[in-house]
Amino acid sequence: MTELDLRQSPWNEGLGISSEYLDHQLYLLGCMVHASPVFDSLGDHALNLRAKFQETQIGQALLTVAVAIRNAMDQNPSRAGYWLDGIDENVGTLYPTVESGEQVSLTIREACNKVIHCASINFHYLSDAPRRGLALEPRAHLYGTHGDKEWKATIDINRFIQVAAQLTG
Repeated sequence: MTELDLRQSPWNEGLGISSEYLDHQLYLLGCMVHASPVFDSLGDHALNLRAKFQETQIGQALLTVAVAIRNAMDQNPSRAGYWLDGIDENVGTLYPTVESGEQVSLTIREACNKVIHCASINFHYLSDAPRRGLALEPRAHLYGTHGDKEWKATIDINRFIQVAAQLTG
């Protein structure tokens, strides 16, 4: 048996995640975030389901999308540049060092990096006394370290979906 080496092939798509699958993940991500508050009116069983699955499923969808987008951008930068031409790529706010308080715009590429490398994810809840399983707003706060500095990235999930959808063609 012989390896087929596609490293230099213009048809090499890296992991080759289909745009249909990625679109489906973006759709599910939006549905999960926006359905969250509706569960308040559906009774105890629905609330238990939300408490059991909501954060892990949204985190999983964010990670799946982030890996696929970063792979696509790295594999074919000119294609990504074409799809994002003229698009505002800002999907949130990056605090490169939490203690400095400095903030910059969070691009889709950097948001994907932060999702992939975060050590912790905090969701933004509608309640003034938040706890896991309560109704969410479409915002996530990611934390991690680079070197010896702690960073924070706040992602507007609606905007993340909007920009990511441009990359699926």
